[in-house]
Amino acid sequence: MREQLPPELAARLSPEAPRLLDGSFIDERLRDTQSDRLYAVTLTDGTAALLYVLLEHKSAADPGTPLQLLGYMVRIWTRYAEGRAARLRQLPPILPVVLYHGVQPWRVPTSILECLAADAELREWLRDLRYHVRELGPIPYAERSADPAVRAVLGALCAVFARDLSVADLARILRDLPDGEALERQVLVYVVRHYKITETLFREALSQAKPEREEALHMTVAQEWIQRGVAQGMQQGLQQGMERGRLETLVETLIAILEARFGGVDAALRGRLAVLDLDTLRPLIRRAATIDTLDDLFEPPASH
Repeated sequence: MREQLPPELAARLSPEAPRLLDGSFIDERLRDTQSDRLYAVTLTDGTAALLYVLLEHKSAADPGTPLQLLGYMVRIWTRYAEGRAARLRQLPPILPVVLYHGVQPWRVPTSILECLAADAELREWLRDLRYHVRELGPIPYAERSADPAVRAVLGALCAVFARDLSVADLARILRDLPDGEALERQVLVYVVRHYKITETLFREALSQAKPEREEALHMTVAQEWIQRGVAQGMQQGLQQGMERGRLETLVETLIAILEARFGGVDAALRGRLAVLDLDTLRPLIRRAATIDTLDDLFEPPASH
């Protein structure tokens, strides 16, 4: 490796021997050829790096090599990171090396950037493969776009996380939507499905934004409100069922303790326990283990 790497890279390798890593990153149909190797190496500053070696045994240089290597590097990083945030922020550098023994001279670009149809100025901006991030949240609504439709969509996306979305804010989004177009309905459905607002607030916003079409627009998403209500009802029913199950379990536990200590529990006491809530039942279970008689179960603890 020291012989094949450029001198400036070879000088960065520590005396520690490279460690062969398991697995191939070539295409599935070429996997049996085992023409690539991935090594873990330590640099002179103590940091880790990966050395990817590809034996390119073709008679002529392959113009697809830069894109091929970029794909391998992405796959290596993806497998290394395993989706963990700490690793995704500290990916090891990969040093790709191609060993070529073909007949024709290698005239393929050695960087994916050289394959891009871009002038020198644009290529300089792309040089480090950096991507641009535009955070919409801090940007005032009116400045997110000069186009009302685009502004409305971006505003709708940002407002989905708002905890105290006002009628006026929602109305501003709805007002910018193009009347009668598919986009208008798509945003309305998005609002109904994902916003934590009431139907009353939604109708007030419609009334402010498009009073002449309020009823028609509300009717276009009426089914969404129905489905949302059904879903909420099912969720509430599930939660109530789970709470009922916990209540029944606590009642059964309490009765079992009382029966073990005092014998049978009559129907009157069972009925009284069955209507209690969780906060009332929990301390009764603790008291059941220490009281002297059943009559003491509902008596307040003695003060000292």
